[in-house]
Amino acid sequence: MKIRLISGSCYIAILVAFFCLKIFLPYGDFYFDALIYAFTLLGTFEMLRAVKDKTTKVEKILVYAYAAACIPACAISEYVSGAGFTAVAICTLVFALALLSLLVIRYEETSLESLGFSLLSAVYPTVLLSVLVLTNHAASLELWRFGFDSRLLILFVFVVTPCADSIAYVFGRYLKKYFPKKMAPTLSPNKTVIGGIGGLVGGMLGALALYFIYNAIAGSYAQMHVWLPIYLVIGLLSSAVTAFGDLVESCIKRKVGLKDMGNIMPGHGGALDRLDSVLFAAPFIYFAYHVVCWIL
Repeated sequence: MKIRLISGSCYIAILVAFFCLKIFLPYGDFYFDALIYAFTLLGTFEMLRAVKDKTTKVEKILVYAYAAACIPACAISEYVSGAGFTAVAICTLVFALALLSLLVIRYEETSLESLGFSLLSAVYPTVLLSVLVLTNHAASLELWRFGFDSRLLILFVFVVTPCADSIAYVFGRYLKKYFPKKMAPTLSPNKTVIGGIGGLVGGMLGALALYFIYNAIAGSYAQMHVWLPIYLVIGLLSSAVTAFGDLVESCIKRKVGLKDMGNIMPGHGGALDRLDSVLFAAPFIYFAYHVVCWIL
């Protein structure tokens, strides 16, 4: 428990440090992009190590090259012209074509199964984390005056998700004997329905805390009666997506026969073991942001 607490504290300290760089330094968004880039490379390494010999050496090189190119291309394109999504799409298309070309160029050693594992290793985490880059650069003049900007979106991702995970753990541990029904007994035997409900409560509590604390600092309480329900709905739905991300990670680990994706964070596992919720919460929060932009 002590080791888990120390490594978790280091992870939080790194997030806080890079978030402060994002806020206070010129071109601060790129500092947080650098952190996302590090997460991407670590996650790609863990995925390729997890699938072991199910991919060929050339396929591994292509996956690494894709991870190395996609995040910078997304960040620079989004900053220069708002075309980050297009950059990701182009990188993904080139990667997919390169993979398919291996069926001809290296026919004997390339299989459809190896191509599938290579594609999975690219999509999870690179494509999903590229959405976090887009979230990091999100900007709307209409929403900025309400404090609804990229800083808040990043906080939603990295505050609401751990709140949901923590309260889910508390509900699951202390109420399991009263409500023992399993959420997904095959994929994750330790997860219970009551824990899932706790996660929803935790997500809403995290969103509520963000609403009052962030807006107090930003001084953006305009239209309070309108914005509070929006925060709560985003907190509720993002916590549900967080739980789904946990199950996806559990499924991948079960399929490849691993308990943890890595050991970079003692007591927690690998980078992907910490980011499994973020990988799915970030796309949802980015989507929710654009829904709010569209409504307003």
